Amino acid sequence: MEALLFPELAGLLAIWLLAIVSPGPAFLVVSQSAVGRSRPAAFGVALGISVGTTIYAALTLWGFTAVVTQISWLGTVMRVAGALYLIYLGLSLFQAAADGADAEPTATVAARGRADATAGFRLGMLTALTNPKAIAFYLSLFAVALPPHMPDGAKLVLLAAGFSLEIAWYSLVAFVLSTGGPRRLYNRARRTIDRVLGAVLLLAGVRIGVVDR
Repeated sequence: MEALLFPELAGLLAIWLLAIVSPGPAFLVVSQSAVGRSRPAAFGVALGISVGTTIYAALTLWGFTAVVTQISWLGTVMRVAGALYLIYLGLSLFQAAADGADAEPTATVAARGRADATAGFRLGMLTALTNPKAIAFYLSLFAVALPPHMPDGAKLVLLAAGFSLEIAWYSLVAFVLSTGGPRRLYNRARRTIDRVLGAVLLLAGVRIGVVDR
């Protein structure tokens, strides 16, 4: 790999990192899993989101997602699917707040850590893969900042570094918010927090489905 590629890669990763740490549906899903379910679930969500977004980044780097921009109905299907999924998550949180079920005992959560992690991974993957803005972000990022004729080796390094940023950030969020203090705060104000998070996800889904067309 030519040494001249490293500044370009650093610039790409800096923009990528800014996009990762910007609050959005992924951050909300990791946060709610951390405070409302368990640490294994939150780490599972973090891994699922990181894998899903890296898949989109890889497809974009090698030009496959250009098909979505050229086939209008396919882009529409992805946008509607993403909007419906966010609305579903928002309604699920509203339903959980209405049910008013107490948080599960720590022992119960710990005993089913693997199941929580697996369920969290599925949730994270769905959250990432139904995000219609992911393709647009990577297309614009790589179109503006990607050096022309970047070798495949450099692309693989970029993907590995991007995945590392994703998993590091979301794992940090999962770890911090699944500690005792945030979980106790969530348990005291669970219904209000779930309603607020549900409303944010609902609004995001409506905006993607109706406004951002």
